[in-house]
Amino acid sequence: MFSLNPTFTDHMVLQRECKVPVWGKATDGEKIKIEFCSQEKEGISKDGKWSILLDPLTVGGPFTMTAHCGDEAIVLKDILIGDVFVAAGQSNMEFRLKDELQGTQAIAESYCEQIRYYNVPQIEYEDEMRKIPDFMDGKWEVCSPENSGDFSAVAYYFAKELYEDIKVPIGIINCNKGGTSASCWMDESYLAVDPELKKIYLDKYLETIEHSTEAQEDQRTTGYMEKLQEYMKDLEEYKEAHPEMSLGEVKKVVGHTPWPPPLTRKTFVRPSGLYHTMLEKILPYRVKAVLWYQGEEDTVNCLLYEKLFTQLIQNWRQAFRDETLRFIFVQLPYYDDDKMDKHKNSWAILRDQQLAVWRNVAYTDMVVAVDCGEKYNIHPVNKQPVGHRLALMAREQIYHENINAHSPLYRSMEVLQDGRVLLNFDFTSQDGLAIDGKKLKGFEVCGEDDCFVTATAFVDDINRVVVYQESVKHPKIVRYGWKNYDEVNLYNKKGLPAVPFMAEIFK
Repeated sequence: MFSLNPTFTDHMVLQRECKVPVWGKATDGEKIKIEFCSQEKEGISKDGKWSILLDPLTVGGPFTMTAHCGDEAIVLKDILIGDVFVAAGQSNMEFRLKDELQGTQAIAESYCEQIRYYNVPQIEYEDEMRKIPDFMDGKWEVCSPENSGDFSAVAYYFAKELYEDIKVPIGIINCNKGGTSASCWMDESYLAVDPELKKIYLDKYLETIEHSTEAQEDQRTTGYMEKLQEYMKDLEEYKEAHPEMSLGEVKKVVGHTPWPPPLTRKTFVRPSGLYHTMLEKILPYRVKAVLWYQGEEDTVNCLLYEKLFTQLIQNWRQAFRDETLRFIFVQLPYYDDDKMDKHKNSWAILRDQQLAVWRNVAYTDMVVAVDCGEKYNIHPVNKQPVGHRLALMAREQIYHENINAHSPLYRSMEVLQDGRVLLNFDFTSQDGLAIDGKKLKGFEVCGEDDCFVTATAFVDDINRVVVYQESVKHPKIVRYGWKNYDEVNLYNKKGLPAVPFMAEIFK
């Protein structure tokens, strides 16, 4: 019965400069001893579990860890001490390096002994009798061309750039799954604390399963899978017949992927499901920060995302036993979402909700990726800029480098008598604002009629943009990039895109 938690394997990275928990299972009353880096720590198993806390560790390695229980010993080799990050969210964090735009070259150049990767198995459902799918436990792997193709592309580019800068071992714990709401990654108690979240996420789920038997749920799931397989067959056939068409163009003909799957007791899209079947498997592994790329699935309830994400952050900080655990998250890119069951400009609204989280929740940072999307592809293939911007933010906020990692952010405005609006921005970097192209795009204004029209805009100063529209003499609202998909091209001289915004003019 003696074992270590599956997160502890050969080649792992342990977090430096903090007390590190090591835990596992053993028969009640058994004495466990951990030997590591000149430390010897002991603990007693209770209720089938044991946990031992190591004193803070210094960067280095490789080291060996030995766990003793009676006559049994478990030996783990090639352990590094450095900084560990959780790569979390949904499909765009899950998106593999081998499918990325520059993936072939990146894989060929990926060997690095100092970068390690742990993939949390995507268990969708688990009880005492079974787990679905029945995946094996994960293991730490050294970054190399043989295995890096299955790494998260965003996390790979982040880890590679960060290691080249700080020269400290980097561990990535990959804990994500495509098509998931933030509610899938939260404990029920945090969803229940707010009445709106409880109603939309928990109550809806409970009402759906209340009068369904397991057999009925399985039947619905089987029907959905058959429909999905038929769709995928039609999609592949149409792609082969029209190789000149992009995936977005093909889907305009054959339609969107059937979604979502039925809401059942075993589906991975149920609230709190993956929190228990995936995240809890790595708790409370000590980590430096969480990298979060998610929100696409929650555009259907876009007006609730600030509440939802704020609760998730609080939940994870409690679960990781770190009240100041830093979250560096990616603001959604552009995407021409044409689903009719959503608010107009739902992606723009959710981006604004993400901005509100950054403004209101301590120890969070937001990376802007509005320019990294594809109009008809919800999974854009160019992940290198996202990884780069995450690494920049970590270098500034975690490692205190004197660099500007933030995107230009609207601060204030001044309205002139002729109707022109002067917009002032923060985080323009030392050299100021820049335009990717000949003229600014993405700015709109409206008057008292609330009808938005495209506005003319130009950079007037190091941190100022002038916006005007001849037909709107008394502007009421100015906005930038405020659509699901919009052509935007305002940057700072470091190449970081401006944060989309909507600002009302107060008389």
